Amino acid sequence: MMQKRLLSLLLITVAVLGIGLILSQRQQPVSSDGRAESGPLVPALSSALNDISSVRIRKAKDELVAELSRTESGWVVANRHNYPADISKVRAYLIKLSEAKLREAKTSKPENYARLGVEDTSAEGATGLSVELSGLKEPVRLIVGVASGGGSPGTFVRRASEAESWLVSGDIIPDKEGQNWLAREVLDVPSADIHSVAVIAPDKSVLKIDKPDPSAFNYSVHNLPKGRQLSSESAANAIAGVLSSVTLEDVLPAAEANADAASTWQATFVGYDGLVVDLKLWDRDSKSWATFAARLDEERLDAWVAAEKAKADAARAEAEAAASAAKPADAAKPAEGEQPADATAAATPPTPAIPEPFDADKAKADKRAALDKRIAELNAKTSPWVYAIPTWKTANVKKKVEDLLALKG
Repeated sequence: MMQKRLLSLLLITVAVLGIGLILSQRQQPVSSDGRAESGPLVPALSSALNDISSVRIRKAKDELVAELSRTESGWVVANRHNYPADISKVRAYLIKLSEAKLREAKTSKPENYARLGVEDTSAEGATGLSVELSGLKEPVRLIVGVASGGGSPGTFVRRASEAESWLVSGDIIPDKEGQNWLAREVLDVPSADIHSVAVIAPDKSVLKIDKPDPSAFNYSVHNLPKGRQLSSESAANAIAGVLSSVTLEDVLPAAEANADAASTWQATFVGYDGLVVDLKLWDRDSKSWATFAARLDEERLDAWVAAEKAKADAARAEAEAAASAAKPADAAKPAEGEQPADATAAATPPTPAIPEPFDADKAKADKRAALDKRIAELNAKTSPWVYAIPTWKTANVKKKVEDLLALKG
């Protein structure tokens, strides 16, 4: 009886293992010629990401979208004048490629490639993208087709040297716009830091705005025409925000940019702490091009030190007054080692600390050092380049006094 039970259990175990093996074989991707293949789309890429030296992305007619190259100073977009690349975007894409796994073999017939977007990109009407990786032991070239759709992200892809195409896991379609691979952040000076702005139009007319009190909300506009009012109290505020979160749409080496004097606007943004940014802006080829240059305004730096001293002196005076008011209570405290006379004395709050006198020379020296560093970094980054920036951003620079006025009644 016992032997029969053991035999039954053995047979059931063998059957379960056999079914599992069959299911495993069925789930393993098999090419159209019966060749089983599984695992990553690009074998060993996950352990060799740091070996990648370049990534080339091409579209129809093998037109180059982006050539991303690793240099000693970091990734650059080689076909965009070696401008710095968006490193996080490059890294994220390479990781996605390394994580892509073969799911299912698809067509190996060239006449069916176009349906999946995996036809050769030399064709004029090719819809896929060629992705070449250099730096590995063996160069890699993929034809990345369309997304598979459905609930689980997937992409049709073909290794360029092979006939077989595959459905792989994940969305591995690279960005098709070359400028989107550029490091797009140019500079960021929040409007809260801006004391005043002067805008000179191409016709040399000047618009000046300022906000002497940093805690105020709205900027004042100078030289309003007699009898006219602003369209709103905040009409000039957007001008002060032009340097906030500036991003590029395109870039050119400064030596290759020809400013159009007839359409050039100039603006000077002066910060409360003495940081000054000069902006030049002109239109060419349906784009708004801009240069940025930073410098220090000594007068504003001195004003910043004076304002900080006033705040520190006020805080010190307040602390001294609080300490003076606490002295009677201190006098009621028992001597060391004695018990408090009553619960009220024991609960007396400690005397507030009095801040050290404000050291204006040190504050100015520290601020100057910080500004010098920031100015040097900003100029080192921006001076070699001319940037195409969004037109909605530049529209806030191209303002004259009359653009801020209410309509005549």
